[in-house]
Amino acid sequence: MTRFEVNQIIMPLYMDSAQMYLQLSIGTLALTIIFKEKILGEKNGINVELYLIVSWLLFLLTIGFSAFYQYLAVKFLDSVSDVPGKIQYFESLVRAPGKIYGLMLLSFFSAAVLFVLNALKQIVGKNSS
Repeated sequence: MTRFEVNQIIMPLYMDSAQMYLQLSIGTLALTIIFKEKILGEKNGINVELYLIVSWLLFLLTIGFSAFYQYLAVKFLDSVSDVPGKIQYFESLVRAPGKIYGLMLLSFFSAAVLFVLNALKQIVGKNSS
């Protein structure tokens, strides 16, 4: 098997998981508001804490990294094909798209941890009131 054939099998698996993290991040952004309304009972003037804001930003970064990774993965496959196209932008990242994939994972799990910490803080604060 050529490098292209091997990558043609493997890269779609990474692209699918990147798509999954993108969808999870979008869903979790919506979940944060639903959590505050349905679980904590906040209706008017939802209290937004720093953990939650940073969590939102990290989920947004995850979405961006996921989309960018999928672009880089396609460019990578093109670059190792029998008739490679020219790489005009982000050449070092096209050659190693896993760096962006790693940033996507890091931002997703950091956002998830901050979301959980924020939820715990809100629940404990509500129960002690």
